[in-house]
Amino acid sequence: MAINVADGGIKNYHNYFVPEDFLSRDPRTRTIRLRDGQRGVYASEDFITSLHAGLDEEVGDASNLVMYKSGYEWGVSDMKRFAEKMRHEFGGGKLDIWQMNRKFVLESWWWPLTTEGWGAWAIDFSFEKQGMVFVTIRNSAVAKAMEQVGKPVCYMYAGMFAGVFSVFDREERGGIEVQCYSMGNDCCKFIIGSQKKVNAAEFWRREGASAKEIMEKLVD
Repeated sequence: MAINVADGGIKNYHNYFVPEDFLSRDPRTRTIRLRDGQRGVYASEDFITSLHAGLDEEVGDASNLVMYKSGYEWGVSDMKRFAEKMRHEFGGGKLDIWQMNRKFVLESWWWPLTTEGWGAWAIDFSFEKQGMVFVTIRNSAVAKAMEQVGKPVCYMYAGMFAGVFSVFDREERGGIEVQCYSMGNDCCKFIIGSQKKVNAAEFWRREGASAKEIMEKLVD
Protein backbone atom coordinates (compact mmCIF):
# COMPACT_ATOMS: atom_id res chain seq x y z
CA MET A 1 0.00 0.00 0.00
CA ALA A 2 1.73 3.17 -1.19
CA ILE A 3 2.18 6.23 0.97
CA ASN A 4 3.01 9.25 -1.15
CA VAL A 5 3.39 12.56 0.65
CA ALA A 6 3.67 14.44 -2.64
CA ASP A 7 0.41 13.04 -4.01
CA GLY A 8 -1.91 15.59 -2.46
CA GLY A 9 -0.47 15.20 1.03
CA ILE A 10 0.93 17.85 3.33
CA LYS A 11 4.46 18.70 2.16
CA ASN A 12 5.94 20.07 5.36
CA TYR A 13 7.32 18.82 8.69
CA HIS A 14 6.40 15.18 9.43
CA ASN A 15 8.65 13.76 12.13
CA TYR A 16 9.14 14.67 15.78
CA PHE A 17 12.27 13.82 17.75
CA VAL A 18 12.13 15.94 20.92
CA PRO A 19 9.19 17.42 22.86
CA GLU A 20 9.91 20.87 21.44
CA ASP A 21 9.18 19.49 17.94
CA PHE A 22 5.75 18.31 18.98
CA LEU A 23 4.65 20.85 21.60
CA SER A 24 4.40 24.62 21.59
CA ARG A 25 4.05 26.91 24.59
CA ASP A 26 2.14 30.16 24.72
CA PRO A 27 3.87 32.37 27.33
CA ARG A 28 0.89 34.74 27.42
CA THR A 29 -1.77 32.16 28.29
CA ARG A 30 0.70 29.63 29.77
CA THR A 31 -0.91 26.87 27.71
CA ILE A 32 0.68 23.94 25.91
CA ARG A 33 -0.55 22.81 22.51
CA LEU A 34 0.26 20.04 20.08
CA ARG A 35 1.17 20.88 16.49
CA ASP A 36 -2.42 20.28 15.39
CA GLY A 37 -3.71 22.75 17.99
CA GLN A 38 -4.89 20.20 20.54
CA ARG A 39 -4.45 21.24 24.20
CA GLY A 40 -1.71 19.50 26.17
CA VAL A 41 -0.83 19.28 29.85
CA TYR A 42 2.21 18.28 31.89
CA ALA A 43 1.65 15.45 34.38
CA SER A 44 4.34 14.88 37.00
CA GLU A 45 5.08 11.57 38.72
CA ASP A 46 3.55 13.02 41.89
CA PHE A 47 0.33 13.74 39.98
CA ILE A 48 0.17 10.19 38.61
CA THR A 49 0.81 8.68 42.03
CA SER A 50 -1.77 10.93 43.72
CA LEU A 51 -4.37 10.23 41.02
CA HIS A 52 -4.11 6.47 41.55
CA ALA A 53 -4.03 6.79 45.34
CA GLY A 54 -7.05 9.12 45.34
CA LEU A 55 -9.10 6.84 43.11
CA ASP A 56 -8.19 3.81 45.20
CA GLU A 57 -9.31 5.64 48.35
CA GLU A 58 -12.60 6.69 46.77
CA VAL A 59 -13.69 3.57 44.87
CA GLY A 60 -11.35 0.77 45.96
CA ASP A 61 -10.74 -1.99 43.42
CA ALA A 62 -13.02 -0.22 40.93
CA SER A 63 -10.21 2.32 40.44
CA ASN A 64 -8.55 -0.11 38.02
CA LEU A 65 -11.67 -0.12 35.85
CA VAL A 66 -11.88 3.69 36.00
CA MET A 67 -8.30 4.00 34.76
CA TYR A 68 -8.89 1.39 32.04
CA LYS A 69 -12.05 3.14 30.80
CA SER A 70 -10.29 6.51 30.89
CA GLY A 71 -7.46 5.08 28.82
CA TYR A 72 -9.94 3.50 26.40
CA GLU A 73 -11.77 6.77 25.78
CA TRP A 74 -8.46 8.56 25.35
CA GLY A 75 -7.28 5.94 22.86
CA VAL A 76 -10.47 6.11 20.80
CA SER A 77 -10.47 9.92 20.72
CA ASP A 78 -6.76 10.18 19.97
CA MET A 79 -6.81 7.61 17.17
CA LYS A 80 -9.79 9.30 15.50
CA ARG A 81 -7.89 12.62 15.64
CA PHE A 82 -4.75 10.94 14.38
CA ALA A 83 -6.61 9.13 11.57
CA GLU A 84 -7.81 12.45 10.17
CA LYS A 85 -4.28 13.86 10.40
CA MET A 86 -2.78 10.84 8.60
CA ARG A 87 -5.47 10.94 5.92
CA HIS A 88 -4.39 14.43 4.90
CA GLU A 89 -0.68 14.21 5.73
CA PHE A 90 0.14 10.89 4.08
CA GLY A 91 -3.05 9.79 2.37
CA GLY A 92 -3.45 12.71 0.00
CA GLY A 93 -6.90 13.32 1.51
CA LYS A 94 -8.03 10.02 0.01
CA LEU A 95 -6.54 7.07 1.91
CA ASP A 96 -7.71 6.16 5.43
CA ILE A 97 -5.36 4.65 8.02
CA TRP A 98 -6.56 1.07 7.43
CA GLN A 99 -5.56 1.48 3.78
CA MET A 100 -1.98 2.36 4.78
CA ASN A 101 0.84 0.21 6.10
CA ARG A 102 -0.26 -0.96 9.56
CA LYS A 103 3.17 -0.75 11.20
CA PHE A 104 3.88 2.69 9.76
CA VAL A 105 0.56 4.07 11.02
CA LEU A 106 0.92 2.72 14.55
CA GLU A 107 4.57 3.72 14.88
CA SER A 108 3.65 7.23 13.67
CA TRP A 109 0.89 7.39 16.27
CA TRP A 110 3.04 6.26 19.21
CA TRP A 111 6.26 8.15 18.44
CA PRO A 112 5.05 11.55 19.73
CA LEU A 113 3.96 9.82 22.95
CA THR A 114 7.50 8.51 23.34
CA THR A 115 8.89 12.03 23.03
CA GLU A 116 6.33 13.15 25.64
CA GLY A 117 7.56 10.62 28.19
CA TRP A 118 5.07 7.75 27.90
CA GLY A 119 7.80 5.21 27.17
CA ALA A 120 9.25 3.30 24.23
CA TRP A 121 7.14 0.55 22.71
CA ALA A 122 7.48 -2.51 20.50
CA ILE A 123 4.60 -4.25 18.73
CA ASP A 124 4.56 -7.96 17.94
CA PHE A 125 2.19 -8.76 15.09
CA SER A 126 3.23 -12.44 14.93
CA PHE A 127 -0.13 -13.70 16.16
CA GLU A 128 -2.53 -11.48 14.24
CA LYS A 129 -4.11 -14.54 12.64
CA GLN A 130 -5.02 -15.70 16.15
CA GLY A 131 -6.61 -12.30 16.72
CA MET A 132 -3.97 -10.87 19.06
CA VAL A 133 -1.27 -8.22 19.16
CA PHE A 134 1.41 -8.07 21.85
CA VAL A 135 2.80 -4.71 23.01
CA THR A 136 5.89 -4.12 25.14
CA ILE A 137 6.44 -0.81 26.94
CA ARG A 138 9.71 0.26 28.49
CA ASN A 139 9.73 3.17 30.95
CA SER A 140 5.97 3.30 31.47
CA ALA A 141 5.11 6.69 32.96
CA VAL A 142 2.61 5.06 35.32
CA ALA A 143 4.74 2.13 36.45
CA LYS A 144 7.79 4.33 37.04
CA ALA A 145 5.74 6.66 39.23
CA MET A 146 4.33 3.84 41.37
CA GLU A 147 6.09 1.73 43.96
CA GLN A 148 7.01 -1.94 43.47
CA VAL A 149 3.61 -3.31 44.46
CA GLY A 150 3.87 -6.79 42.94
CA LYS A 151 0.90 -6.38 40.61
CA PRO A 152 0.02 -4.63 37.33
CA VAL A 153 -0.69 -0.90 37.57
CA CYS A 154 -0.79 0.25 33.92
CA TYR A 155 -4.55 -0.08 33.44
CA MET A 156 -4.70 3.21 31.56
CA TYR A 157 -2.20 1.94 29.00
CA ALA A 158 -4.19 -1.29 28.54
CA GLY A 159 -7.37 0.70 27.96
CA MET A 160 -5.63 3.12 25.61
CA PHE A 161 -4.28 0.30 23.43
CA ALA A 162 -7.72 -1.33 23.38
CA GLY A 163 -9.29 1.94 22.22
CA VAL A 164 -6.66 2.58 19.55
CA PHE A 165 -6.93 -0.90 18.04
CA SER A 166 -10.73 -0.79 18.21
CA VAL A 167 -10.66 2.27 15.95
CA PHE A 168 -7.91 0.97 13.68
CA ASP A 169 -9.40 -2.52 13.27
CA ARG A 170 -12.96 -1.18 13.16
CA GLU A 171 -13.86 -3.91 15.64
CA GLU A 172 -14.15 -3.89 19.42
CA ARG A 173 -10.89 -4.82 21.17
CA GLY A 174 -9.91 -5.36 24.77
CA GLY A 175 -6.53 -4.98 26.43
CA ILE A 176 -4.78 -6.40 29.47
CA GLU A 177 -1.38 -5.99 31.10
CA VAL A 178 0.22 -9.38 31.80
CA GLN A 179 3.61 -8.14 33.04
CA CYS A 180 4.49 -4.87 34.77
CA TYR A 181 7.56 -2.94 35.87
CA SER A 182 5.86 -2.55 39.27
CA MET A 183 6.07 -6.36 39.63
CA GLY A 184 9.87 -6.20 39.44
CA ASN A 185 10.11 -6.80 35.69
CA ASP A 186 12.24 -4.72 33.33
CA CYS A 187 9.28 -3.82 31.10
CA CYS A 188 5.50 -3.95 30.82
CA LYS A 189 3.71 -6.35 28.44
CA PHE A 190 0.16 -6.11 27.10
CA ILE A 191 -2.15 -8.31 25.07
CA ILE A 192 -4.73 -6.71 22.78
CA GLY A 193 -7.46 -8.84 21.24
CA SER A 194 -11.06 -9.93 21.57
CA GLN A 195 -12.70 -9.67 24.98
CA LYS A 196 -12.77 -13.47 25.10
CA LYS A 197 -8.97 -13.58 24.75
CA VAL A 198 -8.55 -10.82 27.32
CA ASN A 199 -10.82 -12.61 29.83
CA ALA A 200 -8.79 -15.81 29.40
CA ALA A 201 -5.54 -13.89 29.92
CA GLU A 202 -6.95 -12.29 33.07
CA PHE A 203 -7.93 -15.70 34.46
CA TRP A 204 -4.44 -17.13 33.92
CA ARG A 205 -2.83 -13.98 35.31
CA ARG A 206 -4.87 -14.35 38.49
CA GLU A 207 -3.73 -17.98 38.65
CA GLY A 208 -0.14 -16.74 38.76
CA ALA A 209 0.92 -17.53 35.19
CA SER A 210 3.80 -15.51 33.75
CA ALA A 211 3.44 -13.32 30.64
CA LYS A 212 5.24 -15.97 28.58
CA GLU A 213 2.97 -18.74 29.87
CA ILE A 214 -0.16 -16.68 29.19
CA MET A 215 0.94 -15.92 25.64
CA GLU A 216 1.71 -19.59 25.01
CA LYS A 217 -1.71 -20.63 26.31
CA LEU A 218 -3.50 -18.08 24.13
CA VAL A 219 -1.78 -19.13 20.90
CA ASP A 220 -2.18 -22.90 21.42
